[in-house]
Amino acid sequence: MSLDRVMWVPDISTIGGPRYLALASAIAESINNGELPAGAQLPPQRDLAEKLGVTVGTVGRAYMVAKKRELVSGEVGRGTFVRGHAGKSTFGNYIPERKPGMIDLACYRIPVDEIPETISGVIADVADHTVLLPLIDYPPPAGYITHRTAGATWIKRSGLDVPPEQVIACNGGQQAILTALFALSGLGGPVLTEQVTYSGFKSLAALQNLELEGVEMDAEGMIPEALDEAAKTSGGMIVYIQPTVQNPTGHSMSEKRREKIAAVARANDLILIEDDVAAAGLTDRPMPIATLAPERTIYITSLSKCVSPALRVGFMAAPPKLAEQLSNTLHSLALAMSPLTLEAASLLIMGGGAAAIAEQNTRELARRHVMAREELGGLDLRSHPAAFFSWLQLPGHWTSAEFAETAQKSGVSVARAEHFHIGSTEPPRAVRISLNPQASVNVLLDGLRILRRIAEEKPSPRLAVI
Repeated sequence: MSLDRVMWVPDISTIGGPRYLALASAIAESINNGELPAGAQLPPQRDLAEKLGVTVGTVGRAYMVAKKRELVSGEVGRGTFVRGHAGKSTFGNYIPERKPGMIDLACYRIPVDEIPETISGVIADVADHTVLLPLIDYPPPAGYITHRTAGATWIKRSGLDVPPEQVIACNGGQQAILTALFALSGLGGPVLTEQVTYSGFKSLAALQNLELEGVEMDAEGMIPEALDEAAKTSGGMIVYIQPTVQNPTGHSMSEKRREKIAAVARANDLILIEDDVAAAGLTDRPMPIATLAPERTIYITSLSKCVSPALRVGFMAAPPKLAEQLSNTLHSLALAMSPLTLEAASLLIMGGGAAAIAEQNTRELARRHVMAREELGGLDLRSHPAAFFSWLQLPGHWTSAEFAETAQKSGVSVARAEHFHIGSTEPPRAVRISLNPQASVNVLLDGLRILRRIAEEKPSPRLAVI
């Protein structure tokens, strides 16, 4: 497939670092999002250099980086082409691959362009710090105190002030949730959570054969009176809850609602797992429930959604009575976190780089929410400006399954309500739309416009069953 008629010219002006690496990054991103499908020919180096205002040598170095990463192949006399990888892997691939040309509005992608430059600088600093790390021993299960101090500093951004001794470093928020569920599994009864909740939590519960019971929600999230009733009738002692920027609905609880949830938890002797990962970049926000019921709340945050998912660093703030049990459980599951990864995260946090990326990410997401409201105006769109997603309540003639299937056929993927729904009742007629699938705003706008067109259409009639 040739790009001769319309030359592929990426915008590398917003990507930091050396120009050849910025161009190599743009090539990789365009291959990932389907803009450059397998077999596509990259522009001649001289032509692209002229369009970008760089030297031919810069383009040549970028193409060489892409070749070393096996993204493209060069053919003497013919040019440089995007490689096809189908069927060439020598090992099983269990990660779903995005189809070429598919606009992925289902999964998380961080929209901040400067991340590679910032993190590459931190990685270089980690190399200098290795002499300070005990690299011949396993670290303590909860992490070295310097890394836990960085975790306490990051947690404090939310308004929760805990000493480093109560902080446990984890391999992302997902491992923190898994650790909490394993540690508390002996309490018995179902785990209580919102009727519509984070799909990753559902997966972890399924792995452990834990029964889940959905608690009724309203526009602020979990209803305190419904939680009280569920605790009394089910015998459940564990509550998984997302009070700020709830994934997938974007709901956020008022301070009054949080106080009521804390009171219900105390009255029923419940343990709360407060997942604050989706709101980790926010500073202008209500205080976590952990500030109201610190003796019974395991608070979880991470850098994944607001800084970089590649770091896989999360933190738990554990009540003193549960800290040792959680630490021992994590030790059984994973021994400990890599001190090298934690060192990189700590340098980002203590040096201000993590906060700067999080703030930029929050600003960019707010801008994309404005776009979503403009493109989907008139539809029932619910969200929070700091969320990486919006929750679209569909018109009555669509089920979430039919809508998602139709969108898929039209080149856009979204997350169906079934992925987040708890219980045997009919799931909401809704889909979750990720607003940061790639750095390109134009890709997002194209996807939103396709979704609007589909929402205003009627589903295709199904074949009759004879």
